Amino acid sequence: MIAFEIIIVQGLVINNAVVTFFAFILLFLFYKNSFLSIILLTPLVETVLIVTEGLTITKMLAFFFIFLFIFSIIQNNIIVDKRVALLFAYLLVTIVGLFNAISFGEFLAFINWDYESILSDNLSNIPKVMFGMGMLLFIRNEGYQFLKENLMHATKLIPISLIVISIYFITTGYEASSWWNLGLRMTFKGADPNEFSAILIALGAFSFYLVFKNVSKLWTFVGIISSILVIYSVLATASRGGILTLVFTSVFTLILFSKRNFKRSILVVFVLIFSVLALFYSNVIDFDFIYERFFGEHITDISSLTAGRTDWWKAAFEAFKQKPLFGYGGSSSASLWLNFNKYGEAHVMHNLYVEILIQYGIVGLAVFLFLIIRVVADLRNLLKLNKTYATDTAYLIIPFISLATMLFAGLALSWEWRELLWYLIPLCLVIGSFVEKYVHENSLQSFNQKRF
Repeated sequence: MIAFEIIIVQGLVINNAVVTFFAFILLFLFYKNSFLSIILLTPLVETVLIVTEGLTITKMLAFFFIFLFIFSIIQNNIIVDKRVALLFAYLLVTIVGLFNAISFGEFLAFINWDYESILSDNLSNIPKVMFGMGMLLFIRNEGYQFLKENLMHATKLIPISLIVISIYFITTGYEASSWWNLGLRMTFKGADPNEFSAILIALGAFSFYLVFKNVSKLWTFVGIISSILVIYSVLATASRGGILTLVFTSVFTLILFSKRNFKRSILVVFVLIFSVLALFYSNVIDFDFIYERFFGEHITDISSLTAGRTDWWKAAFEAFKQKPLFGYGGSSSASLWLNFNKYGEAHVMHNLYVEILIQYGIVGLAVFLFLIIRVVADLRNLLKLNKTYATDTAYLIIPFISLATMLFAGLALSWEWRELLWYLIPLCLVIGSFVEKYVHENSLQSFNQKRF
């Protein structure tokens, strides 16, 4: 645990992706239970840990683990189930999107026929789906005990790391910018404030878990401190999407964890209210600025409220009618081109689902939604398992909360290819696979007992 936090601190201070990469790899080789903590946490700080342009700690770790996944798959039999099949189907969607963009991309003239850019986009996106497939098979081959130990350690490593990262962010690791001369917005160095706040909240689910479920007073205290710092950091970004995502995740977490734990639920509500009031009355956070962000004089209609997003979505749906089946091809340049033609300004769609619809059409969006429906079904089975068999598997719910956070934030963000999304989807799927297997074996055992 200490070694993990030392790596985080040196990564933030020394700011060398290569050193941090090798440190994480050594930690993993000696301590395999750090796997999930390493891959889930690094996307939050990747904007700082850059050794050369485009080469981040997240990418280097992804390359290493892809080779590890391949080695694991070679050693074990590959059992393709419906979950792997869905990921493979989305992989085919991205490959078709690449072909579509190069062969029929009407936006190519807009980017001066830059085929290299299109190839770069897709050849960095396709491996993320492949990573998800490999991650699912790797964890399934390693077994449930490997998953359990990794998640249990993550419930401690990630909240402590969020404390470290938040303190670094608040003190020296931020960039400030004025907005409409109304106030200052803070964000992590090199990061978009909306994306940073959303990822911070997604990982904050691990901190919320400690407050809700942990029996140790020490770890409950760590969870409370970590949660308060997450709340403060999100408010400091003044991100409307981040604040709405924080509200969504808090309510969603309360719903999932409140059953059979009423006292802890009251504690969580108290911590949330106390944190906001303390920040309000101490004037640490400029709540007048946040109020202006939501309800200021500049908010005159739905377009200004959404910072133009509804206009871009309108352009997307109008363009969708022209190419409904497979879309315009796998590149964000398609969105930039559509909005430039419509409004004279090049903007991405700032919506996960609209972006998929434009790039990959109704086929791509349908496959992605089938993936999410499968995850929802797995969460339902997990909750039913907790209720039916009275098992203490609340830690398995955390990745589902994190993924729900990402998907909610995706209503205002074009991050269909953010690494964390493609870590959480296979993680939730493999949890669903283990739950399904457990329920099947217990049902079969119960049937045999009744029979004999």
